[in-house]
Amino acid sequence: MAIKVLINGAAGRMGRRLCCLAAEDEHMQLVGGLERVESPSIGKSLKELEPLLQCGDDIRLHSNLSDVSPQPDVIVDFSAPAASMKLAEEAASKGIALVIGTTGLTEEEDKKLHSHSAKVPMIHAMNYSLGVNLVFRLSADIAKALGDDFNIEIVEGHHNRKVDSPSGTAFGIADAVCAATGRTRADLVHGRSGQVGKRTRREIGMHAIRLGSIVGDHTIHFGSDFERIELTHKAQDRDVFAAGALRAAKWLAGKPPALYDMQDVLFGGK
Repeated sequence: MAIKVLINGAAGRMGRRLCCLAAEDEHMQLVGGLERVESPSIGKSLKELEPLLQCGDDIRLHSNLSDVSPQPDVIVDFSAPAASMKLAEEAASKGIALVIGTTGLTEEEDKKLHSHSAKVPMIHAMNYSLGVNLVFRLSADIAKALGDDFNIEIVEGHHNRKVDSPSGTAFGIADAVCAATGRTRADLVHGRSGQVGKRTRREIGMHAIRLGSIVGDHTIHFGSDFERIELTHKAQDRDVFAAGALRAAKWLAGKPPALYDMQDVLFGGK
């Protein structure tokens, strides 16, 4: 039986791609989209927003979860922190599983998510790329196995319009390595310029490239005096994030209440 899925933030760039990919998936039934109440798209058919969408004209954009029929099994949410928190509370009250791709949650908001996930299954991840989440695991395993005889440097590249540096994914890789090796973010060194002195054994170099239209490149360099290992992931299309979120939604349906992450999706857990 197909999983009934609802997309929150459906009028945005990521939301439209999620709608398209969900509609094309034979294991999913797209039941509608959600947007903020002031959106000019409320009430429109999702096909009006995305002409390539393979769904009926009756699949519409709503501002209220209660207006969606049939009720979804899973909601996929890429919106803003305040909207995500409101949706998490409502989904928990209605017994609907929730996949959250919103970043920038505060510590207090994260605690609220944990509370809501006691009622329904939820996934919250900073990156839904399957490959990136595999890199998190592999980089931690490699760093732990090699030990302090190998220096570690993380180099990330993105398009020339990205405003933050390093990327959240680069920090995710660094955090995974730190957790596996007993380091902290205090061991991160962001770029090097001038007379910075000799490299310490446990520091992790963090470097950023901003170039053209790069979707997202991340390479972790491990090097000793005798050999080097490079672990690289390159995102070729932003659909990688939408596809990963929908895979997470399919995995989440029917799971017991808990707050999961993409490591659980890939390797099982909880």
